Amino acid sequence: MKRKLLPVLIILLIPVLNSCEEDNDNHSDLTVTDYDGNTYKTIQIGDQIWMAENLKTTHYSDGTIIQLVEDESDWKNLKYSDKAMCTYDNSEVNREIYGALYTWEAAMRGSYSSETNPSGVQGVCPDGWHLPSDDEWKEVEMYLGMSQTEADRYNFRGTNEGSQLAGDSSLWNEGILVNDVEFGSSGFMALPAGYRNANSGRFYQLQELGTFWCATESGDTLSITRLLNPHWIQVHRFTYSKKSGNSVRCIKD
Repeated sequence: MKRKLLPVLIILLIPVLNSCEEDNDNHSDLTVTDYDGNTYKTIQIGDQIWMAENLKTTHYSDGTIIQLVEDESDWKNLKYSDKAMCTYDNSEVNREIYGALYTWEAAMRGSYSSETNPSGVQGVCPDGWHLPSDDEWKEVEMYLGMSQTEADRYNFRGTNEGSQLAGDSSLWNEGILVNDVEFGSSGFMALPAGYRNANSGRFYQLQELGTFWCATESGDTLSITRLLNPHWIQVHRFTYSKKSGNSVRCIKD
């Protein structure tokens, strides 16, 4: 009688084992594709699923093209309401490695600022994904160890959450960010794509800074932004001109 029960017990246990495997899945095998056909890796951190690569699309999800602005003077003369994108040094090679740089209005696609979690702002992201709000950035930072009090501050905050969020040491300039023992441990793979200055239209600090938009503004001309620097292991939270060119990371709805 016991011999007959054993196969039955094994069969009954299979759904339980599968359930455990699903609970431990970090969605690292999930990908998302934009309108241009670019496919991005993803990573689950806590309850959130993020793109594990910088966005590089030249179109919105419905096929509408995003204005490409290459000339320095043209970028400098953009209005705060202009939707524009570029690649560092206007290089296609840089776009493939580091993604594109977008103005805040381009990232938002004209949506109103959002302070909610989730933001509800699809913006430049593919269908089923959205631009993270300031609170959604705080959520991933706190999951990695930052306190609520620290997350609410500006400037560099926390312990080594910046090192945990960064990735690919070969692309970062040498510094304590890369040398931290938990560098790249989150799987987020933030890259140092640099940025485009709003006032000069010039590109700055490729391999030195990673700057990322939030869907949360700070007045008519500024948005809250996240920044990683190789000389710090923390995450910098600050406000920056909406006309600057920054990287975008999307988060799943």
